[in-house]
Amino acid sequence: MRISLRGRRTTLALCAVVVAAGVGMAGPGSAASTHSNRALVHPLVGAYYYLWNPQNMDTGNMRSHLEPPQAPPSSLVNSASPQTAARDIANAHRAGVNFFALDWWPYDHASAQQYNWSDANMKNFLAAPDLGEMKFAMFYETWNLGFDASYEATPVTPQLEFLFDADMISFAEKYFNNPSYLKIGGRPVVFLYLTRTLTGDVAGMMQSARTVLKQRGYNPFFIGDEVYWRVTPQSQVQQGDVQLTTQPQVARMEQFDAVSSYTLYFGDTNPMLGPVQNSTGYPGMTSLVTDQRFLLTAYRNATNNRIPVVPDVQPGFNDRGYRLATNHPVEPRQWVPGGGPASTLDHFFRCVAIPELDPKLPMVMLTSWDDWNEDTGIEPIPGTPTRTDDSPTGDAYTQGYTYGGEGTSTERTVRRDVNLLHTSVAHGVPAPNPSAPCAGG
Repeated sequence: MRISLRGRRTTLALCAVVVAAGVGMAGPGSAASTHSNRALVHPLVGAYYYLWNPQNMDTGNMRSHLEPPQAPPSSLVNSASPQTAARDIANAHRAGVNFFALDWWPYDHASAQQYNWSDANMKNFLAAPDLGEMKFAMFYETWNLGFDASYEATPVTPQLEFLFDADMISFAEKYFNNPSYLKIGGRPVVFLYLTRTLTGDVAGMMQSARTVLKQRGYNPFFIGDEVYWRVTPQSQVQQGDVQLTTQPQVARMEQFDAVSSYTLYFGDTNPMLGPVQNSTGYPGMTSLVTDQRFLLTAYRNATNNRIPVVPDVQPGFNDRGYRLATNHPVEPRQWVPGGGPASTLDHFFRCVAIPELDPKLPMVMLTSWDDWNEDTGIEPIPGTPTRTDDSPTGDAYTQGYTYGGEGTSTERTVRRDVNLLHTSVAHGVPAPNPSAPCAGG
């Protein structure tokens, strides 16, 4: 299950040819400045991938409430089986996705929960017989080291730094040398979730991790989850209330080699912190595309284009089966009434990701491959189309939108959009311009 920071205030297609290509950018502490100014040979398309099934299916998802209910066969959502990984790798490969960002949970000091399944299921994923067809990178749940919901912050402490360093060393020892590990300019890539909640000495935290990895012969490429409508100020101190800002935190951003967003879905009700007007109705009937492109531009401009900004797209959002009481509005998978089941993803990809592709790091992230809690999965989903659920009103979970019958439509849509992405890059990535027409539209 994924933490919700979206409600009330407290609440790369073709094979990844990253080979000899360097990434031209001035990275944190000039770490990247010694590398070539050549760009990646091909754009990268990655998808966030979860290793927590089937146990996480029991925490709640909207599709189990549909009439009739929808769920994949249990044998196909078993993260302890290399055959599950093999199926997912094959499907993603056909869709043009060339790497997975594998979700990994660190030790939770507050609950003393070890998340031993993170390592156990990693072994099973790496045992997939077709692993050679897919790259992978680690997707680290940074917030789990000490998130304080009372003021929406993850304060950097000596203990947090120690645990973070230890986990990065473990990644280096277990995964970085795997032939399928994703590298950019020879640098192993690590995605860090919810860095936008980190407060205090973030520079010291990241420099320490870079130092311990350098001692072992690695120069990591960290991608921080910084891009969002409202973020926690790096200077946030515990005051019993949450102080959020819409301003990019430049000092924190500069500690990473690139920044992205896990999602740009906005379920907050405060119009001062984000585009509330885009949170209800079909996305194609809102200004969501314009607003998302403007946000990506603002984050690029915040560092004068020094830190690459990676666009992220998703097929929709519905967490009502997991956290109904929070009452987050649904972002339907249909772009407009009568639209296809992959039309929202298609428009985000063509109208946001491609026009906003950063020439310094031509990468697009997909949220997600297989997260059922928030219904962002793009994996093939069986089922019968329906708007009805098992709630007393018949629509508490769907809010009247259609789910089911997606089949492989999303996979095929991603394939077409990835082809369009490659065509766009082959003809030169256009300069970012929020007023430019939708690519491929």
